[in-house]
Amino acid sequence: MESSYQTFLDSDLENYKGKWIVILNEHIIASGDKIEETLKKAKEKYPNKKFMLAKVPEEGTMIY
Repeated sequence: MESSYQTFLDSDLENYKGKWIVILNEHIIASGDKIEETLKKAKEKYPNKKFMLAKVPEEGTMIY
């Protein structure tokens, strides 16, 4: 999970502003405008994996 967080911090997420993204093993495996659709895509691709879900801020920095 730590590598997924580092991927979130280090990646150019310009194309994902305002969207939900799912990161697994340093790769963005799904994205979408709605949390439900994004999670569904990720679970269909990788049903038995744990991944990180994050919302990419439209402006500024998000700290959680």
